[in-house]
Amino acid sequence: MFLPENIDLAQSGKYILSIRLTPNGFSFCIFSPVDKSVFHYQETAFSKNLSLIENIKKTFFEVNFFSQPFQKALVTIVSPRYTTVPDTFFDKKKAKDIFDFNIHGKSGRVLDNHIVEGSYRVLFDIDEEVYSFLSRSLWNPTFFSYKTHLLSYFLKYASETGRKRCFVNFHDEMISTTCFSNNKLLSANTFSNTDKFDALYNIVNVWEKQSLDQNSDLLILSGNLSDNKESIDTLKKLIKNVKILNLDTPENYSYIPTDVLLALSIGHEALGSDKP
Repeated sequence: MFLPENIDLAQSGKYILSIRLTPNGFSFCIFSPVDKSVFHYQETAFSKNLSLIENIKKTFFEVNFFSQPFQKALVTIVSPRYTTVPDTFFDKKKAKDIFDFNIHGKSGRVLDNHIVEGSYRVLFDIDEEVYSFLSRSLWNPTFFSYKTHLLSYFLKYASETGRKRCFVNFHDEMISTTCFSNNKLLSANTFSNTDKFDALYNIVNVWEKQSLDQNSDLLILSGNLSDNKESIDTLKKLIKNVKILNLDTPENYSYIPTDVLLALSIGHEALGSDKP
């Protein structure tokens, strides 16, 4: 496994390990919280012939340094299976019941992240076997929904304009939409992006449901923009104020998912995460 020369795993306690699980793959990055020049990001596609847990175990066997005592071990789950709950209505003992009421299908281990500035929780689930394996194999890991990283940053972005904002993030054959009015969260959704017409329909439908004004409110785009140029061009014809979210990407990388870049920019310590 190739790593940059400035990453010395004999001193793993100096670095943060961040793992990202998607429906079809696995990625990880190793970075220094105090030196931006120390950074490595790598993606691995899953085999269709293996189950999710078998793919993860295979990856851990091949990348045999994940179990080392890093300063922090962080796991981000990229999935549309999440919901938000205001602090006023959140009861940790009833978290699974709340999640099951909002998300259809059999749930796994239900976890929550706290968006302190917004006063609400992000509930999400992870396969029980995967959760158990990662909890055993990593050094005291903390789990996040990818949506937590997005919400924490989008909450404050352009909030001073007084206009409603709709954020659209293109990633992993999905589209994440998030709408705010000032600092108030209006909606948070994730849709499939395998069909461009369905994707556009979902974005426009969110825009209309939240009563956003196509002449005055903001549409802010991020993520894998190069592969979605046609959809973006169409959106620019429909909505007057379209902005691109420009984030610093480490050198030698053409694309890194928005949630990874945001987690780096705002600092993981700003995100509250609880274990069940």
